[in-house]
Amino acid sequence: MNLDLTYKTNKKPLHLLLFFMHKPLFSVITTGKGEGDRKTLKETFHNWEVAKQDFEEKRGINKAVEFIIVDAGKNAEFTEIEDSILISPEGYEKYRKELWHHGIIKYSWWDSPAIGRNLGFRHAQGRIIVFHDIDSLFSTGTEFDDAYIFSELDKYDNYFEVMYYAFKGKDVVAAVPSLRPREYINLGRRFGIMGLNLVTRLSLKFPTIKIGGVPVAGASVPGCSIALLRDVALKMCMNGIGPYDPELGVCEDHKISRLTATHGKISYEKKAGVFTRTENRVSNGFDIAKSLGYAVKGLAYYIFPDLFKYQKHSLTI
Repeated sequence: MNLDLTYKTNKKPLHLLLFFMHKPLFSVITTGKGEGDRKTLKETFHNWEVAKQDFEEKRGINKAVEFIIVDAGKNAEFTEIEDSILISPEGYEKYRKELWHHGIIKYSWWDSPAIGRNLGFRHAQGRIIVFHDIDSLFSTGTEFDDAYIFSELDKYDNYFEVMYYAFKGKDVVAAVPSLRPREYINLGRRFGIMGLNLVTRLSLKFPTIKIGGVPVAGASVPGCSIALLRDVALKMCMNGIGPYDPELGVCEDHKISRLTATHGKISYEKKAGVFTRTENRVSNGFDIAKSLGYAVKGLAYYIFPDLFKYQKHSLTI
């Protein structure tokens, strides 16, 4: 990892040692609103803890992963998770109104997961920031995954382990983990995810092309998950307390991917699996044709992220 920024601000060896003793490697930021399935949330948080514990045991590091959970309201009770920070609905609403009063969001009723991500980012201490959906599961690389793995093609390494080596060995500022369905019975969903993974890999092969200084083609990141180097993330904030771009307050991950593309490369990490939920998200009628249609529909969006101009202070998601 690039530690230049850290070393410049902590030149004394003792200060540097203390910095790493107290700072986690990963900050996982998630936000949820209207997630009423308590069983699903409990399962998700347990999965995250398993992935965290497995990674920390392999690396021999305590408190290497912290979880920042932003409760945007109307959720079932969250299960307590080790090394986590829970931001209440009141804290979320206060921050959302703050964005509105400062003109970062245009209307008082506007809402977006990105607001919770920004709020969580204010509390993040990790050197690698992971923005993650609250209804998705990490690959743990342990027996916990057995309930979700149905073939050798689906076996993934521990999510944090893969990301750690990806960031350590490459010039990476954003990493896209693989996607896959939770249920092997839903073949349509499986083929749809395969198509989306293929689209993602293709989009990352395209160099960023700018016309008049505006990117019109290049890599884009699906909304499921994105990871950022902390020093790059710091560049995205003014004095560490506000958005680098006002639109970031109301954006989804694709906007962040475009911002980070100006700072470095985007990498597709095939071995970093993330389980996607299907039980309460996809109907029984979600067949192969619909799945592949969804992947094809997203082709232009992922390869040409600026094909449809993102208008300032407007939601185009």
